Amino acid sequence: MIEGNDSLNESLKYVKVYNWARTLILSGVLKTGEKMLSEHMLEKKFGVSRQTVRNALDRLEEEKLIKRVRGSGTFISYVEEGAEKDSPHIGLIMSYFADYMFPEIYEGIESVMKEKGIVIDVAVTKNKLNDETMYLERFLNSNVSGLIVEGTRSSFPNPNEKLYSELEKRNIPIIFIHNHYSNLRSSSVEMADEKCSYELTRILIDNGHKKIGGIFKYDDMQGIERYKGFMKCMSERGLHIDDDCIKWYSTKDFDYQFSRKSLSGFLRKTGECTALIMYNDEIAEKFVEFANDKGIRIPEDLSLVSFDNIRLSENVKLKFTSAIHPKFELGKRAARNLIRMMESGNRDQNYSYRFPVSISSGNSVRDIS
Repeated sequence: MIEGNDSLNESLKYVKVYNWARTLILSGVLKTGEKMLSEHMLEKKFGVSRQTVRNALDRLEEEKLIKRVRGSGTFISYVEEGAEKDSPHIGLIMSYFADYMFPEIYEGIESVMKEKGIVIDVAVTKNKLNDETMYLERFLNSNVSGLIVEGTRSSFPNPNEKLYSELEKRNIPIIFIHNHYSNLRSSSVEMADEKCSYELTRILIDNGHKKIGGIFKYDDMQGIERYKGFMKCMSERGLHIDDDCIKWYSTKDFDYQFSRKSLSGFLRKTGECTALIMYNDEIAEKFVEFANDKGIRIPEDLSLVSFDNIRLSENVKLKFTSAIHPKFELGKRAARNLIRMMESGNRDQNYSYRFPVSISSGNSVRDIS
């Protein structure tokens, strides 16, 4: 019998669904009264059974975080304790939360703020500048003690410069995560995206790959930095970058750029490529699913490297060679640095930090040298 292993796997899957929902509810991303994803949608989202989803929902309901209404669905029912209203607050602005990333980053921030009795007020812009403006105005008028911000469309100069200046005048410290704006003086906590990309590209080249393409995001700084690292390594090794082998996308055109029609066109252009570098593991997973349908095997036919080191699917055979994103530690570092800024009052000191390059070895690269 393998019942023990099956039970363990189901338990791990149930915890994954439970932790995801709990974090989004407690952080305020999913707000009281909002409707929860249906059981069917959660099954599809996490690739788990109906029973696994129900186990997660049962626990959430026991903790009074959700309420099931027969015939209507499941609703968020969490109510914050009144005592928190008198506690100091910080604002956390996320441009968009990747389901696989946000919970651990938030937990890192919360682990530090909880010790100080500081409440976190979360806002999600969905990468829309108008929403960032709205939330900055809200935080300006809500007595926040500081802000942690993931920039919106961070590869472009930010039009909310006056609002950020007003926050600075009111002595409200700000620290950015993942990126920062070129037209603002700011401290930030980030991955060393360019260096990570350089190292991933070096790994491909050292394994004999010379014709290398990639998929990059152009509306955030991470995408630009990752392209720069790729470009720099290729140039230093005397290798040519073919424009046709580079696919650029943004939040707005995501659905089109990853449609079967668009990916088919990209695949035709990259026919001579033996390897691709992906913007992140989510994109890599999408591409692998498409490639498999086309009969392309990873890494036998095409090698892949990526960023974030996240296992999204239940595919245990394929593990990407990927730059490790320090999710929990990044949140923790950003929170600690913000508290230092709040306590020192010194806005001229730079509190930036770049995590050192760390690569997780996988089996997604074939040695063709």
